[in-house]
Amino acid sequence: MRTTQSPLRTLRFAASVALVCSLFVTTAVYWLRPIQAAYGALEYNRVIVAAAGLIPPDAALSDRDVVSRFLELETRIVDLELDWYTDAVDPLTYDYRPLAATRERPRYMPVYLLEQLGRLDRVVLPIYGRGMWSTIHGVITLAGDLTTVVGVVFHEHGETPGIGDRIEDAAWLAQWRGKRLYTDSGELMFAIGAAGRDASFRVDGITGATVTVSAVAAMIDDWFGPDGYGPYLAALRGGRDR
Repeated sequence: MRTTQSPLRTLRFAASVALVCSLFVTTAVYWLRPIQAAYGALEYNRVIVAAAGLIPPDAALSDRDVVSRFLELETRIVDLELDWYTDAVDPLTYDYRPLAATRERPRYMPVYLLEQLGRLDRVVLPIYGRGMWSTIHGVITLAGDLTTVVGVVFHEHGETPGIGDRIEDAAWLAQWRGKRLYTDSGELMFAIGAAGRDASFRVDGITGATVTVSAVAAMIDDWFGPDGYGPYLAALRGGRDR
């Protein structure tokens, strides 16, 4: 004789399966979250050391080597309202990036300092801004004169493949090295694609990527002007004690 399974029993069985699956997913997320966070931090550290010139851009370094290079840098937090360092947040755990998605300017930003023979050799400065489709994240490193570009990396964005994403092209990024952001008097002079500008203060644009390039140019103006790192860099340039 064939028995017919009642609808109630079927619903109970389905609910039990759903509950078990939900518990499995919740447990997996709980245990994987620290791993995902650690991996994200490691990849960010790789960007920082690449922008600082401590590793070649395409170097296949082990995770241990990346961490070793990153530890050569001193991480500090800059208060953009006070234009100087602060201990208000922990530089080892603070993450400004969630605020980037809201377009809100964070009060605190991490900077990464490299000293050589007791003198500041370079400073690594994270930046971000609104691109054509999403937020563009980048890192710019300045030499000890606090105006000459050592390196730049754009490491996170949603720009159009084959067009806007050419801001990652090694040849274009290489143009930035050795360019100056500021004049001797501290005026922000850097531009992208400004044909009439002194060559030491500009890089070429990218054909077909006008919106993305304009967004990058706006990021430079924003972050290195008076409302960004500008006053902090001026204080460093003026010899303020770190």
